[in-house]
Amino acid sequence: MLHSQIFRIRKVQKYLLFTCALFFGVSTAFAQRPVQMFDPFYRGETAVRTFYDQYAVTAELSFLPPGLLQNETSFSTPGVGVSPFGLNVRFDYRLASNLDLGAYVDASGSAAGRTLGLSWVTLKYFKHLDGIDYAIRLALDPSSDGRSGFPQADLGFLYTSVLSTQVSADFAFGIRRVQIGYQEIVPAVPVVIDPGDPIVTPPGSSSDLLRGRARGWEAHASWSHNIIFDPAGSNLFVSLMAEGGTYDMLEWLVESDVTSENRTKTNYQGGTIWVRSGIEIERPGYQFAPFLSIPFRQWAPSEGEWPHSKLRLGLRLMLR
Repeated sequence: MLHSQIFRIRKVQKYLLFTCALFFGVSTAFAQRPVQMFDPFYRGETAVRTFYDQYAVTAELSFLPPGLLQNETSFSTPGVGVSPFGLNVRFDYRLASNLDLGAYVDASGSAAGRTLGLSWVTLKYFKHLDGIDYAIRLALDPSSDGRSGFPQADLGFLYTSVLSTQVSADFAFGIRRVQIGYQEIVPAVPVVIDPGDPIVTPPGSSSDLLRGRARGWEAHASWSHNIIFDPAGSNLFVSLMAEGGTYDMLEWLVESDVTSENRTKTNYQGGTIWVRSGIEIERPGYQFAPFLSIPFRQWAPSEGEWPHSKLRLGLRLMLR
């Protein structure tokens, strides 16, 4: 009887904390790639299972800067194809003592409204050997693609070592197959009108819709040192992350007053190195982790306008 009451109380506490996370959990981890989007991997990942019950829930609220492909001074209107705000919720379920199943759900906004979509499904295998933890994590984008199978897949190798009673280290390396579609509003090409010519039709819209697709490969690596300062495992961490990739960019402009579509294909090669630091507060029922991410070095093609990552301040809350 007492055990069932304790179970109900823990269940209610998890739902209450999860509701708070939906309103207060903030995370702005964006990868340096042609299309800026939320990336849930390699940031705070570890080879050790981070929850103790049968399941865990993590809620994160992210902010997307205006303009997917242009810099901050470029013209862009949020709300068409993408919302500046996005909610990401992660569910983890323990299948076995050394195997976890996970799912990432995005609540992204578009011109048609806000929708829920399953963005990643993960399978993570754990192994503890001679005081060292290893893990292999496979993530698949469940969106259907009849021409080439899953649009995106990410394979990560994780390694955690305890260096002393107060210091541990996390390493991660992985590769990703990228296939992303995107769209945004861009300024229309101005039409020069001769004052002497009769005006047959009024000038068109001042903006056009740009659609595109990025296909390629990425490599990710991270290295983190954690200074443990309480018996529960709370720690101060400092991480160095590197990521880069090469992509084929296919773009076409859907002009507002012209039915034809002109397609262009370019190659993008770029990457960034991040310095990330923060505090993880570990408790039996939750994990609270505010952090600061600073882009230390970035690479992008010299021609064209491409996104440049900025300093990011975020907060993540896991309920377990």
